[in-house]
Amino acid sequence: MPNFMDRMKNNQVQLDDNITLNDWLPGKSDEELRDAFISMDQTMKYIHDHGYFIQSFDPNEIEFLHHSIHQVKYHSLSPLPDNFEYQREIVRENIYTSSFLQIGIYTNCLPYMKSGFLKENFDSFATFLPEGDIPYYRGIIQRGASVYFHDYVREKQRRDLEAMEKEFGSEASAFQGGKHLVKSNGTSILGEDDTNKRYNDAIYSQLNKMSDAAYISFLVIPCLVAILGLVFTFIVWASSLG
Repeated sequence: MPNFMDRMKNNQVQLDDNITLNDWLPGKSDEELRDAFISMDQTMKYIHDHGYFIQSFDPNEIEFLHHSIHQVKYHSLSPLPDNFEYQREIVRENIYTSSFLQIGIYTNCLPYMKSGFLKENFDSFATFLPEGDIPYYRGIIQRGASVYFHDYVREKQRRDLEAMEKEFGSEASAFQGGKHLVKSNGTSILGEDDTNKRYNDAIYSQLNKMSDAAYISFLVIPCLVAILGLVFTFIVWASSLG
């Protein structure tokens, strides 16, 4: 089956060739869900890094463009506040809500879940989660941690690889092939490829423009005003000498 790039070259991609998260979910395995959640988390961090946050995690307001989990479109965004403490709190809330969404999808209980109930009964929900990710979700839900899921996954993979190298010594190093650790699909085991970022640059290009405009408004323009003020002062001073 041709991939997205092949279809694009052949002009077969339709403008409406997208699917909501809600419509994408049926029949997906835990592994497919996890890959999608990692990609969604990377996109969320990209949005935060560009001065915005996600207002709604409604599965009907999240789309995979061209049916690709690497092209995530959140439809409800707002600018982060200027106050750094507020920013941190909103980012923390986004990370929590994203984890809440993921747990709800894994357990098929999203419409019925309540925040307090999930926190108090986390162990009952944990049996439906990927075993290696339970510590992450516990930290977010019960301890209020503020860590991106894809950062957790990458760090866990790094530690697992280090443990394997210690266990098997030189044989593990030979097996790993040096630093070029890749999956069968060509992406880095440690998530170092920039596919997600390149798609986000295209999908959220407007955020980049707004960030540039904000930079001009909050930094460049005040500098220009200050320079013009100095020029005006110099002209007045020169005139007084004449």
